[in-house]
Amino acid sequence: MTMDAHREDTHRADGRGGDGRSDWRSARMVLDNGGLDADHRMQHELIRRFVALPGEEAERKPALALLNELRRVSVRHFLREERVQASMRYPHLEEHRAQHRRLATLLDDIIGQVDAEESAFEYSYVKAKADELLQFWFFDHFVKADLPMKSHLAKFAVR
Repeated sequence: MTMDAHREDTHRADGRGGDGRSDWRSARMVLDNGGLDADHRMQHELIRRFVALPGEEAERKPALALLNELRRVSVRHFLREERVQASMRYPHLEEHRAQHRRLATLLDDIIGQVDAEESAFEYSYVKAKADELLQFWFFDHFVKADLPMKSHLAKFAVR
């Protein structure tokens, strides 16, 4: 499935527009109206900025800077999300934590590939593959693992 087809298939489920950008104001996308949502917006924005960079060698350093910032933001987010889940005794915490570890490992792999100046692949090819993978990395986890947490968060919301 192409990313365009994936975008169309998931449009209704995840609040994304036809241009692949999320409408984070959509009620479907909001989890807590707080830190988790702010983290998701930041992660999405960093990925969007990375994808917008051209696949030219001169853009490798700015791309790496964005990926390293995404790594920093994601580690902080994963810890925050796991603390929230623990505090509400989320029944899928351990699986969610394991997914976060896998996501961090995959992000490290992507960073390693983008950083590898001595590679069998041209930077433009690596960048194009990273573009696709990062979007999937984020949206697949968000839609399949984070959105289902919404009903649990609602039970603990301050009224």
